[in-house]
Parts: sequence; C-alpha cells; structure tokens
Amino acid sequence: MGEAQRLFFLFLGALLIYNILLIRFIALCSFFGVSTRMTTSIGMGLAVIFVMTMASAVSWVVWNYVLVPLHVGEFLYIPAFILVIASLVQFEEMVIRKISPALFRAMGIYLPLITTNCAVLAAATESVKPGFLKLHIPYRFSFIESIIYTLGVALGYTIVIIMFTAIRERIEGAPIPSSFRGFPIAFIVAALMSLAFMGFAGLFGL
Repeated sequence: MGEAQRLFFLFLGALLIYNILLIRFIALCSFFGVSTRMTTSIGMGLAVIFVMTMASAVSWVVWNYVLVPLHVGEFLYIPAFILVIASLVQFEEMVIRKISPALFRAMGIYLPLITTNCAVLAAATESVKPGFLKLHIPYRFSFIESIIYTLGVALGYTIVIIMFTAIRERIEGAPIPSSFRGFPIAFIVAALMSLAFMGFAGLFGL
C-alpha cells in the first residue's frame, strides 16, 4: 500500500467508518444542542475544524518533544492538551466575536464549551495514542498522519451535524405527535443516521 493510499484510508476511516458522532457517540451534547439552525451548525462545524486540527497538531508536538522526553506523558497529557485547546478556543472566540457578532450570539454557551468538547480532546489524544483503528499504520501517528486523521474526524463531525440540522429543520413542519417533538424525535433521527453510517463498516477492509 502506497503512502498516499494509506493516508486516504486513514482519512476515510476517521470521516465515515469511525465517525466521531454517529459511530463512537462522542460530543453528543453539542450535536443535539447546536443543530437547531443551519447557520449555527455550520459555524460550530468550522470552529471545531479549526480548533481540533490545530489542537492535534500542537498536542502532537507537545507530546513528542516535551512530555515524552521528560517521561511525564502518561501523567500530564490531559491537562497539557486541555491547556492547548482552551488557548485556541479563547483565540477563536475573540475572532468570531469581532468578525460575526450574530454568529457569536447564536452559538452562545456552546462556543466556549468547545474547550470541554470531548471530541476535540479525543482527537488530540488519538493523534498520539491511536489504539482503536484497524488500519495499517504505526501505533503512533507521524505528524502528517495526525493532521490527516484529525481533519477526517473534524470533517466527519461537521458533515453529520449539518445533515442532522437539515433533517431537524424539515421535521419542524412535519405532523409529529406532540409527545415526540423536540429531543425525542431528534434522538430517533440520530439513531437512524447511526444505523445508516454502520453500513460503512468494513468498507475497503477498514
């Protein structure tokens, strides 16, 4: 398997086969909380792409050049990665507030909560400790593999939350019994989407 093909399979696995939301059920709080309006979902998706990719890149450097040489990686990687993520979220929050105050207000509490978004921390951690993937890669990602994998995770998050929002907007006008409106029907839709994504399991032998 060539290098380009291996990177493509890594990206595809993170995007579809091991989708962070529908297959691994991580970051569901923002998934259900933000997916009520399309503009908000797109904004959250773009914010997560930036924070997740940058956090994984910086965390990879911190892990390999600071924590591991000092033999404190297993003890300090979580607070170190959270510090990296919090710094990036603070920067992004200031930029969004300056560029688009309406989007900043629409995203509300979910924007600063990217700091504690478990998907971002999971991607940063897996960029240095990827034990779950059934791909032909080293146990630890190289820097390029870390970026490719994280982009796949972030784009998978963004695509799914946009799809989910589009369905929820259509459901608002549907004749649904009152007892199912709101989160009950949203959970049913998410479950059906998860079943659909399970169909990607075994794709290309991944």
